[in-house]
Amino acid sequence: MVKIAFNTPTALQKEEARQDVEALVSHTVRAQILTSKSTIYHGEMSFYDSEDPTNILSGGEPYFMPVTEEADIREDDNIAIIDVPVPSFSDSDPAAIIHDFEKGMTAYLDLLLGNCYLIPLNTSVVMPPKNLVELFGKLANDRYLPQTFVIREDLVAVEEIRDVSNLGIFIYQLCNNRKAFRLCRRDLLLGFNKRAIDKCWKIRHFPNEFVVETKICQE
Repeated sequence: MVKIAFNTPTALQKEEARQDVEALVSHTVRAQILTSKSTIYHGEMSFYDSEDPTNILSGGEPYFMPVTEEADIREDDNIAIIDVPVPSFSDSDPAAIIHDFEKGMTAYLDLLLGNCYLIPLNTSVVMPPKNLVELFGKLANDRYLPQTFVIREDLVAVEEIRDVSNLGIFIYQLCNNRKAFRLCRRDLLLGFNKRAIDKCWKIRHFPNEFVVETKICQE
């Protein structure tokens, strides 16, 4: 199995950012987006991590790694707003995510840097809102299958987006007055100079009955 190295903030940096991140999620993102009365869903999913180098070198067995998130899922608006908090036991990064099925877009807000990243919604991976509500219901009642797996996607910021006003009110409220960038899958970039990559981070979340590890890189 191929191992991928990630350039992410250190544990100390994440710990220092924890209070600011939580305040940003609670008072900025939700204050802007959650403008109507909503039900916030809490869920936790674990995947079998077989790529932990420390565990492998010590001859240990792979272990289950938890992924936690909150979601405001609005079936009437055909949208899912996801909060991925600062993780306690992994090197994933905190983020706010919007899956807008009306606009066909996904937006990632990096809560450490405050940048927005946009890519067409992958409906083959992201469940529609109705199914996400059912998934969170299963998670809340401990009725989820234990053999969860992880899908890894490798994305690159390819250009800055100057105007997000045409991307719908939810993404606009998330990304307005922030730097916003269009994302592309790395395997679709012909002749891409891998050495040009400067900053990379990853977000572990579950838009379906499995965990997705989204790696985002930027020059």
